[in-house]
Amino acid sequence: MELTREELLQRLKITSRELEEWTENELLSSLPGTAGLFPESALDEGELIKKFSLLGYAIPEIQKIKKSVGLPVRDEKGLIAPHRRTEGGFRLYRPGGVVLLTFIKDLQAFNYTLAEIGTILKLAGSDLGVTDTDLAEMSLPQLERDEGALQFLIEHMREVREASSRVETVFARRLRAVSRLLKARKRGHVP
Repeated sequence: MELTREELLQRLKITSRELEEWTENELLSSLPGTAGLFPESALDEGELIKKFSLLGYAIPEIQKIKKSVGLPVRDEKGLIAPHRRTEGGFRLYRPGGVVLLTFIKDLQAFNYTLAEIGTILKLAGSDLGVTDTDLAEMSLPQLERDEGALQFLIEHMREVREASSRVETVFARRLRAVSRLLKARKRGHVP
């Protein structure tokens, strides 16, 4: 099935400018040799582009993801589907989905790739470590692998926290100096 440009805009609930930006950046393509007709797969790809935008990804980041894993598999890389949509197209998530989206955004702050986030989500468990009921089904080698991976992630978080603290100390010291000078200049004491 083919979709006209207008049909695609209406079904994706996006603006003409968004579609132009996506096609200019080769996130979506019209069918070769047609005057603005899109394949039916453009609907799924467009929904995924919207999901990435919702998570804060910029167009260049989405392009990188498309080149490395392709748009159709993105839902399987850790993005979650909304519980339902409103008539206006807004995504509504269950409370657990909101927690999961927040966790994904937190992991993105550490520059983890989507593939890495998918692995981390599996390690964290379906409820992000609140319960451990899923562990009973795991084999001994799988438990040992998970233990090693989780220890590595915790050590990495410690290193990041320590580095963050050092960087914050530098910024705070500089902010104090800038604030002192600013205050002095405002009072007419120009050093």
